[in-house]
Amino acid sequence: MAMEKSKHHQLVEEAAYWIVQLSSDDESSRKTANQKFEEWKKTSEQHRQVAADIEQCIGSIQKLSQTSGHKKVTKVALKAGLSSGKTYKHLRAGTAFAVVFVAMSGALFYLTDTTVAYVTADIQGQLGQWTTQTLPDGSRLILRGKSAVNLDFKTNQRVVELVQGQIYVDVAKDKTRPFLVKTSHGQIQALGTAFSVSYDPSATELNMLHSKVKVEATQVKTTQLHATRQAIVEAGQAIKMDKNGVQKLPALNVYNEQQKWQKHQLMVENLPLNQVLQELDRNYKGKIIFNDAALQHVRVNAVLPLDQTTESLKLLATVFPDLKIKQITPFVVMVSLK
Repeated sequence: MAMEKSKHHQLVEEAAYWIVQLSSDDESSRKTANQKFEEWKKTSEQHRQVAADIEQCIGSIQKLSQTSGHKKVTKVALKAGLSSGKTYKHLRAGTAFAVVFVAMSGALFYLTDTTVAYVTADIQGQLGQWTTQTLPDGSRLILRGKSAVNLDFKTNQRVVELVQGQIYVDVAKDKTRPFLVKTSHGQIQALGTAFSVSYDPSATELNMLHSKVKVEATQVKTTQLHATRQAIVEAGQAIKMDKNGVQKLPALNVYNEQQKWQKHQLMVENLPLNQVLQELDRNYKGKIIFNDAALQHVRVNAVLPLDQTTESLKLLATVFPDLKIKQITPFVVMVSLK
């Protein structure tokens, strides 16, 4: 039984991967992904059924999330189900979302929380793309790759909830309505400013480009030195928020960070190779696989185009002859040392 569950889990991940590729903004990439996905479905009846289950699941979530009356309860229900791993037997009969969720297969519960957050988000970025959005107040928001946010703009405040990925914010002034970026780790209050924020379930990182912000961690569960609950972060500074509170990171190169967001160039100085690959992976229309520990001792000084991942990898291979780059599939690349 354990083997069957493991196999099913693997098939769900593979199917979800191809479905993500089908959302690419590039027509050629979509056509290639569609062809490969159709071939994948024909591998076996189990492959076909898993694909059908996930497609139905995502379609139902998207349909419900478009209705403001169901949006919040949809997210709550999804997260509850993912946490418990059980079917929705206790949902009240007669509600629209109950009918949909009871009908869904167990494949839903292999989807990660961030996948659900992405599917139900107000604004979604796409793999390999930079998505620029002007917010209702005139602020400018850029989503990098497959990032996602929710908006909650009211008469007394403006809130952007970052649920996945990385964003850049250039905040429009409004003295009567504070501008906040929130994650599960805390909140960032803009004080007339521009900054970037990265989020994953383990931590939130802030890079300050202009002016300053006030940050406040949701909680502090440690007596770790240099960890605080609140802090003022100014231009050129960077911090991390996690379960240990707010912690300072090494000083930020503001120019390099601006080049990343404005020119889509990665300018690195003595940066470990594994961190360089993490940056390239954010904009790749697929996945770059590598071993962090094996590559962290290799230091990189380079200027790499973020919109041309293949070219960037070729440049790295030229600079480091011991680097092996293997194309596993049209969307998966493995990087290792020879």
